[in-house]
Amino acid sequence: MDSMKIAVMSDTHGNVRMAVNALKKVERIDRFIHLGDHYQDAMEMGKKIDVPIEAVAGNTDTDSYPLVSREKIIEIDRIKIFITHGDIYKVKQGIDCLLEKAIEENAQVVLFGHTHFPLKQRIGKILFVNPGCVLTNNSHNSFALLNISKGKIKAKLIPL
Repeated sequence: MDSMKIAVMSDTHGNVRMAVNALKKVERIDRFIHLGDHYQDAMEMGKKIDVPIEAVAGNTDTDSYPLVSREKIIEIDRIKIFITHGDIYKVKQGIDCLLEKAIEENAQVVLFGHTHFPLKQRIGKILFVNPGCVLTNNSHNSFALLNISKGKIKAKLIPL
């Protein structure tokens, strides 16, 4: 495979059908990452899309899924990716705490949600991506598509 395409979503809050329909905007995906709020949505989507799924729990998931990890490090094509919902890193106040964690973990990419606002920002060699959210009553819905090829990663925010 020349490149790997990874769809990233966060804060779907029960809108599984809308999230699955959103994926029709892209030709194909090879993997799916869900960044929490609602962890259950990632499990439901797993039944509808036939690709490997990674997911972490968000702040609204802690009562229902107390044993699900709030953060993970995954490695794809030698690229270290830190995934978290973001609330425990106070992302609504900025990404300083996430930057510290990324440096500590030696991550090249940080994927987070929680704010409901999409963001794509590079600080030094670290790429930060917030895919936004998928909510029924929101005009700013979006998700992210990562493209990994030859050890390089590019991110694109896709409005819905």
